[in-house]
Amino acid sequence: MRKRSLLLYAALTGAGILPAAAQQKVLDTAAYKEWKRIGIPVISYYGDWVMYDLPDDDNPQKHLVNTQTSKEILLDNTSGADFFNKGKWLKYNVNDSLMLMRLKDGKKIRWTTTSFISNSQTSPYISYNYKTAAGSRLVIWNTDTNDSTILEQADRYSLSGKGQVVYLRGDRLMAGPLKGRHTALFSGPVTDYSFNPDKEEGTLLSGTKLYAFSLKKSTPQLLMDFNDITAPPGYRITQKAYEITPGTTQLLLEVSFNTARKTPPKPNPNAADLELWTWNEPVSQRRQRRGVYDRTMMDDAKFIYHLDTKQLVQVAPEYAGMLFTPQSGSYNYALLTDQSRYEYMLDWKYSLNADIYLVNVHTGERKLVAEDCTDNPQWSPNGRFAVIYNGNEKQWQVLKPEEAKFVTISAAIGYPVYEEDFDLPKAPPSYGMAGWTDEGNTVIVYDRYDMWAIDLTGKQSARCITGGYGRQHHVSFRLQGADYGGMLDLKKALLLRSFNEQTKSGGLYRLNPGGKAIALADDPAYTVKVISVAGNGNAFVFARQSYRQYPDIWWGNAGLTAVKRLTNRNPQQAQYGWGSAKVVEWKNYEGKQNQGLLYLPENFDTTRTYPMIVDFYETHSHDLHEYLVPGYSTSTIDIPTYVSNGYVVFRPDIHYTTGKPGESAYNAVVSGVMDLISRGIADKAHIGLQGHSFAGFEVAYIATRSNLFKCVNIGAGAVNVTYNYTAVRSNGAPGMFKCEVEQYRLGKTLWEDKEAYIANSPIFNADKITSPLLIFHNDKDGAVAFTQGLDLFLAMRRLRKPAWLLNYKGLNHTLEEEIPQQDWTLRMGQFFDHYLKDKPMPRWMKEGISVDERKVDPKYAY
Repeated sequence: MRKRSLLLYAALTGAGILPAAAQQKVLDTAAYKEWKRIGIPVISYYGDWVMYDLPDDDNPQKHLVNTQTSKEILLDNTSGADFFNKGKWLKYNVNDSLMLMRLKDGKKIRWTTTSFISNSQTSPYISYNYKTAAGSRLVIWNTDTNDSTILEQADRYSLSGKGQVVYLRGDRLMAGPLKGRHTALFSGPVTDYSFNPDKEEGTLLSGTKLYAFSLKKSTPQLLMDFNDITAPPGYRITQKAYEITPGTTQLLLEVSFNTARKTPPKPNPNAADLELWTWNEPVSQRRQRRGVYDRTMMDDAKFIYHLDTKQLVQVAPEYAGMLFTPQSGSYNYALLTDQSRYEYMLDWKYSLNADIYLVNVHTGERKLVAEDCTDNPQWSPNGRFAVIYNGNEKQWQVLKPEEAKFVTISAAIGYPVYEEDFDLPKAPPSYGMAGWTDEGNTVIVYDRYDMWAIDLTGKQSARCITGGYGRQHHVSFRLQGADYGGMLDLKKALLLRSFNEQTKSGGLYRLNPGGKAIALADDPAYTVKVISVAGNGNAFVFARQSYRQYPDIWWGNAGLTAVKRLTNRNPQQAQYGWGSAKVVEWKNYEGKQNQGLLYLPENFDTTRTYPMIVDFYETHSHDLHEYLVPGYSTSTIDIPTYVSNGYVVFRPDIHYTTGKPGESAYNAVVSGVMDLISRGIADKAHIGLQGHSFAGFEVAYIATRSNLFKCVNIGAGAVNVTYNYTAVRSNGAPGMFKCEVEQYRLGKTLWEDKEAYIANSPIFNADKITSPLLIFHNDKDGAVAFTQGLDLFLAMRRLRKPAWLLNYKGLNHTLEEEIPQQDWTLRMGQFFDHYLKDKPMPRWMKEGISVDERKVDPKYAY
């Protein structure tokens, strides 16, 4: 479907290059430095200016472009730049100087009066303080009119949308128009205030009394007196100008623990440094946080004060968990999540579930309303409803306080609201919540494709606000910018980002009132990603990309009927044979349809076969339009480089059966490779296999199951899952969770299914490996123990099978430094070139590198 188009390696070793178009070069490592990046752009309020930086340039500059005239302003040595006053002005720093620029005429002001000014995206006012002999002076400058208002002895201020100013002068709260007479809002001393500029109202604290004030009323109204509250033993109540209104009846107080902190005992320097692991500790040794004598705000009890009855109620005890209260001013219930019952499971669950209690804020009574929850509850904006996604039931539910339980509300949708392709052995997550409408009485949730409104009052049936367009066209809709948007106004158009499951392209849609989805960008040839939206919503900055197209910056109007390309960052790409990417589909050994990505060299010849490298990690078909910036390898091959050098690269999607991760990978990978052989694409005698981390395990497994691959590269893979199950990672977590509920997808403990753990441990079948192995594993790997790579190498050595182990000493799971990246890139290329292109074996593979030769002779030569 196309609704609208936008206007608009070998060389690593210097040999084995396949012919390319006469005018195109083969991509090699020397070319990597040519590729440049683009900083994240920002757009002005009206969309008439876009600013971005080019961080790789020798002379870093901010590029300021007028989207209407194409005029470009270059700002050298600039940082901290942002638009203000609806994009009429720009504030930025040059070296140590603060600069202001009026964009209509380029007038610049070097700001020397103060080191800091306050400004707003939409307001014309900027403000600054400085000291005088009489005290602090506040200046508010209107950049539109060039008028200034000077407020003597004003320490802080607030501006309303109607030009009214509120500020503290000494101990008085003053208010009035910027140009006019100011009077004291309150006759007593004021020590704090809060202010809502839209409603022109707020609160002030005078002594121990909290008042509500309004610029529209003359007399502040007493809300509460902190002297009426007796602080709980050990606690101190924070007295401040809480942001409440005269209609507020409940207030969640800020309290702090006031008991003197215990002084930690001094360690005995002569004592043994013993690390004691105890079987029933809630949290095991390596995951315990230091500083048990230091409590945090999360550890404190929670208290609600009732302004009408002057009662203080404890709604959560110490160390209880998270308290969720409605945002409304009056409510009867709060929700408390308690993870303590599941804390001991952290080693094999990694993230903790929780029990949820309904708390009566008037009595403090707690009732258990849900157990073993994967998600937190969310209160509606009006405080009437609380909803939660129940992962075990795979449904959205709403709280029924009178019944003290959550009941299902999403079944009426008729389609799953959980991720249908989720294949980890734990409760599947939801597709998410979009937000609320109808003053919070209606919740909007996602299914795979569309958005649904569920009336929590029960007066209306669930309705699809996207009109079923997504499911009909296999397009998934999500709110542009975020999956969750708070309060949504369905009477106004909504911007939705999209993903087309058939074309694998991302786009942008406008959802008009009434549920009609209009494609602004949905082209099968590329993906569009909106980066920034103008403040008035009438323009965008976006990137469009594909495997062949770098994600340059574009500007577009609200309907994307007018677009303009602002950058052409990597034109040198046209000089190189880049190749192409496509989705391929075949039937795997489980009889199911399987997809993957196939990268083909430039001028691909359908009458010949090619050397092929299979590289994968979980699923990739959705990445069809991802642009891959060429660069040194941190773990696996750089795909554009290998494709440019005449390799076919195949990235099959892997879908898993619980208990059989290795076999699931075998079923997808080998079946896909055989299909490509049958199509005459892959040279059966020259196919390599590669995987890193979890895919490293899968590749090792496949090597024990198939002799199809001429050579295999295994990167940082667990080859003995029975060992990795209890191996402790650098973050203190044992690998149990990876096996039971995450990637390895075994779904059971080692003792519940020993056979599965052994069957998925390639080390026990190393004698069946026929392919030469290049093992990449570093001794400071914090995710998979170095001994895993070493064990497989030692097994291959004992079995007298060809294998090389590369350990970049002192480095982690992947390579983050350029020198080892360069070395690994070269050696990996030589390994694959030798076996897949019949190139000579380099000296390091033939002779090895002795201890004395390290850092002396890399033996790259043949």
